[in-house]
Amino acid sequence: MSAGRQAAGVLVVVALAASVAVCAGLTGAGSVPVPEPPGVAARNAAGAGAPEAVTETVTVRVRDRTVTAEVADSDDERRRGLMYRTWLPPDHGMIFDFGGETTSGFYMFRTLLPLSIMFVRDGRVVSVREMTPCSGDDPSACPVYYPGGAYTHAVEAPAHTFAGVAIGDPVAIGSD
Repeated sequence: MSAGRQAAGVLVVVALAASVAVCAGLTGAGSVPVPEPPGVAARNAAGAGAPEAVTETVTVRVRDRTVTAEVADSDDERRRGLMYRTWLPPDHGMIFDFGGETTSGFYMFRTLLPLSIMFVRDGRVVSVREMTPCSGDDPSACPVYYPGGAYTHAVEAPAHTFAGVAIGDPVAIGSD
């Protein structure tokens, strides 16, 4: 299989996985823009195909941390996640709700910031992974970060946000 066809296949798999993500149970979330320093919105939008800003948020609480998580509630938002971002405030991130159990992995193609990801099922932490940006134009060269078990939600935030969080810790997801 050619590298181009292989890369296209990986993108199709990621797109399909992202398109099944539904944000069920997160209705009623506030409409609060994520604060950014001057000029950041323009820099974030500079990436080819960068999405409009996601403004619907929920809070995610685990141990002594509270993350304001953007809800990716359209196919484009879920597919793109935090790609192209050049800045993310501390204690801010994105939540993906898969509407049921999955074991799908995440990868960092075209994601410019190191991220921490917490996988959650039944209100408990399944696992936490630290993910590093993947440079280059070949998504098949990017490592895939798997949860090590079934999960229903994934929360991405700046690197090390979930340091010290343990498997089984309770997680509360709610509206702002």
